[in-house]
Amino acid sequence: MDKFLDSLVLQLHCKEISNKIFIKNLLDFYKVKNLHELKPVLAQDNNETFIILENLLLKSEEAVSNNDLQYEEAEEEEEIFEEDLDDKYNPDEHKLKNLALICNNLFYPPENFSNVIGNIYRASFPRTENIAFFKDQLKLKSILVMLSDDYPQDLLNMYSQNNITLFKCPIQGNKEPFINIQDETINKALKIILNPENHPILIHCNKGKHRTGTIVGCIRKLQNWSLTMIFDEYRRFAFPKARGLDQQCIEMFNADEIEEYATERSWLPLNWS
Repeated sequence: MDKFLDSLVLQLHCKEISNKIFIKNLLDFYKVKNLHELKPVLAQDNNETFIILENLLLKSEEAVSNNDLQYEEAEEEEEIFEEDLDDKYNPDEHKLKNLALICNNLFYPPENFSNVIGNIYRASFPRTENIAFFKDQLKLKSILVMLSDDYPQDLLNMYSQNNITLFKCPIQGNKEPFINIQDETINKALKIILNPENHPILIHCNKGKHRTGTIVGCIRKLQNWSLTMIFDEYRRFAFPKARGLDQQCIEMFNADEIEEYATERSWLPLNWS
């Protein structure tokens, strides 16, 4: 067993195999169907290989399973999942929509915009035409982005001109079979969102659906909403691509740590007004 794993790790380091093939070999070797079953077994069996797997998954932009993994060692086809398109920031789309005719007498909220509670708001990725709305109507003080992509310089300049602080908390979206937002990451975002010193604050990912919906769902848990109400709100904003893993993440989120942290600082309970 150890010899096989050592050989597999060496091949990966020497770039004789790809990340995909490395993971598939692990799935085959342990006779498991997906990463849900592989990770706990591997964590107990071989710490070095487990750490390598964890690092690969953190860098991965797509899910890998034993059922759908088709490859050729010489050349691999990268599969693009349709739902992942909502997660990636598209600068061309950003520029295209900024070319729309703008009326100076109107304010333009971003897509999927809504008030969460009090001075906490949610939306899709902002565009330049949204800045007047942020400053004049919301009096925004902060924005939290949950993407790892480079932020558009034109927006950075406008935020600076309008004294809006940008916080970054990169979050990789929940995807099958074993890429889940961890409680630690959620708590990091919530410590920024719940802090009154950052209010009014806008939180966003790309489309304002999945990562944003997951974080908002965790806020609702702090408000003691029922799961029925939380999932109903999540699905309305995520439509037509609601993800079961996002809802599972919300359900499994342990709010004890952030609740204690926020209560000690008098950030909770959240005020609707």
